[in-house]
Amino acid sequence: MIKGLKPSDDPASGSPTPEVSAAKPAVRLTKRAPVPPPDPKAPREKICAECGLHFKVETGQKFYLCPDCYRRSFTYKRKGGKDAARVLTHITCAACGAQEYLPFIPEDPAKALCRACFAKERPEPRPAPRHSRS
Repeated sequence: MIKGLKPSDDPASGSPTPEVSAAKPAVRLTKRAPVPPPDPKAPREKICAECGLHFKVETGQKFYLCPDCYRRSFTYKRKGGKDAARVLTHITCAACGAQEYLPFIPEDPAKALCRACFAKERPEPRPAPRHSRS
């Protein structure tokens, strides 16, 4: 049976006639409050496509991998023209405890420093000696 239709009591017609229903109250539609657009200068949070970790992306950057997965997947060209994968070593900094990847194998991984600690302990370069024109 079709909704809104009721069979007729008239045997001569043989087909049901539509019943007129009482008028329903009108439905009132309301718009949602507008959502403010996100700040274009604020960093966005993304999920790494490879490992699933959350990481932040600055404006203008379009990464789908977190920095660690991106570094691991990158292939570097070495001098000499041969394509070879670059060796990345995962270390824990002996000074601050931060975990980082280094592009080489350190002599003693237990004493390896992250880039920031290495830069702090690195001696200042001496200026080149000036020669007088005599």
